[in-house]
Amino acid sequence: MRLGLVQFAPRIGEVRFNADSMLEAANAAAEYGATLAVFPELSLIGYPPMDLLRDEALRETCRIALDEMAKRLKIPALVGAPSWEDGKVYNAAYWVSDQGWSVVGRKVLLPNYDVFDESRYFQSGDQCRVLKHDGKKFLLSICEDLWARDADVQYPTDPVQLALDNAASSVDLILNIAASPYSIQGIPRRAHVLQSTATRCGIPVVYVNQVGARADLIFDGGTSVAYPNKRVQELCPKFEQGFALWDANTHQHLETFVCSSFGKDSLMNKDFLNPHQGFNAIILGDFFDANEITKALCLGIRDYLAMTGGKKVVIGLSGGVDSAVVLCLAVMALGSENVTALLMPSGYSSERSVADSVALCRLHEVAYQILPIEEGFRAVMGTLQAQWETPPTGLTEENIQPRLRALYLMAYSNQYGAMWLNSSNKSEAAVGYSTLYGDMGGGLSVIGDLYKTQVYALANSWNSDREWIPSSILEAAPSAELRPGQLDSDSLPPYPMLDAILMDRIEGGLDEEGLMLNGHDSDLVRRVMDMMKRSEFKRHQMPPVLRVSSRSFGRGWRRSLV
Repeated sequence: MRLGLVQFAPRIGEVRFNADSMLEAANAAAEYGATLAVFPELSLIGYPPMDLLRDEALRETCRIALDEMAKRLKIPALVGAPSWEDGKVYNAAYWVSDQGWSVVGRKVLLPNYDVFDESRYFQSGDQCRVLKHDGKKFLLSICEDLWARDADVQYPTDPVQLALDNAASSVDLILNIAASPYSIQGIPRRAHVLQSTATRCGIPVVYVNQVGARADLIFDGGTSVAYPNKRVQELCPKFEQGFALWDANTHQHLETFVCSSFGKDSLMNKDFLNPHQGFNAIILGDFFDANEITKALCLGIRDYLAMTGGKKVVIGLSGGVDSAVVLCLAVMALGSENVTALLMPSGYSSERSVADSVALCRLHEVAYQILPIEEGFRAVMGTLQAQWETPPTGLTEENIQPRLRALYLMAYSNQYGAMWLNSSNKSEAAVGYSTLYGDMGGGLSVIGDLYKTQVYALANSWNSDREWIPSSILEAAPSAELRPGQLDSDSLPPYPMLDAILMDRIEGGLDEEGLMLNGHDSDLVRRVMDMMKRSEFKRHQMPPVLRVSSRSFGRGWRRSLV
């Protein structure tokens, strides 16, 4: 049995496109010797489908697509898709061949935590199934079924082990089809699950995952095989669409192809013995890999633009590290010809911030415009002062400036069809150090799941190879430049201290007492916790945040507004 393991990027709800793409991929794999094509979880409709599953027409659309695939497939295929049975919906796997199609597996463990809410839509299957093909027996599991011993929740049973125990004869391998989103912490956890399962069960575990970004969720692929007592072998490069050929008889990885689509002319043989080639990996905490995060965020930008029908972006450059990093990511993802920067200095902006922004644009050949906001700022201040008993001061005066910049950015966006990429980081979003309808605006939050210290780490990793960001930007003290001499440290603790508390609170899940027991200053903990609570309403109004951590703001952070 030769498996064609297809690392596929389905489009949510576009069943016809997905079916045609899978048909192309399966038949291409057949030409290279595959005897079974394997696709990710829910690959026919895309993951996560959410309320699309309540669409009454979806069932018939899927049936027609499966019928068409069965007529044209050169080899059998395992396809992830919903199954409607007796008024219930299952997250299922279909065997599709020239003999027709049938349901051969139903997901047993339904995750209902973090970004997952599968129990809202699906019924749990009764058990994992053992299938036979080309003289081999394999246990079919779907994503979470493999995580019974390592998930964020306690499950009452391990469906994989139970199916192996109940098998009439020995099983040759475990196959897991998945739609598992990327996170910094998730990659090593996934490798541990694959390796520990293979070692415990004494047989290889073959893993096929979805790739591509779907709004805030980024899927890395990471299609792999784990052998007992050995390291996990990656079969397809992360963040790229393609397929790998793996021989179940010899346990050998034969070839890998990457492509933008699955037509034979677009396939490229891929040698990726060094999956971390590129930017140097700088470690922050336990898992921070600058190369992977760069690829993830670039994929997130590209796919989000593609899904929303856009090709160009606009970024407000402040002279700080956050907007500089977003500009670099946009250039990597889209090319400099599709990126425009707006420099919008006020009377409080330093000459350094403007000069550094210009230098950054010239370094990457990015078009830029300098649009001072001072005249508009004075006009707004004058209008308000004429109507109010007292002139705008303090925070009111400061926040007029980022809201004017937002006005310019959205005007450019409307005029030229360019999406405004937000530059707020996770530290700012966590404590509300940002302006609602100002610098919190935009169509996509690119670095909203990276803490300030991580943003610096990413920038420094790029500069270790060549100058991506002028050193003067990295060396400048963080400042919003909304009043004379303003620094972030006037309002916030030093970022290393702040981020340590935020990481323990958000990713670590520690409460106030737990944070203090973990060594954080009690007064600082109370202050940060209060800022987080008071800014919850702001986070609910942010643009979608590209998720790269195990706990991001958005669908994985569900808190009351008050």
